[in-house]
Amino acid sequence: MEIEYKIIQSQTPLFANSAKMHEILEQESKAGWQLLEKEDNYRLKLQRSISHRENDANLDFDAYRSNVGVSSMVTYGVTALATIAVVSLILYLALWSQT
Repeated sequence: MEIEYKIIQSQTPLFANSAKMHEILEQESKAGWQLLEKEDNYRLKLQRSISHRENDANLDFDAYRSNVGVSSMVTYGVTALATIAVVSLILYLALWSQT
């Protein structure tokens, strides 16, 4: 039996919440993926037999997806906005204290 592996990851510690982790693993099991190892709260290693590939076209999600949860663009966008807000506040306070 030939086996393939994949790692799914999250931008946030999504797998710290066991209910969320089991929800994602249940969806992955529809494609034949099984948990091999929980690396940390951000990554899971999965495995499946390559015979499950035949059913991939019938799934409502990508069987080879590697990211779950909040997208990296949202995470980076929120981080960028927070950084701009903090820097603006520091500059405002620095200029205001000089007058």
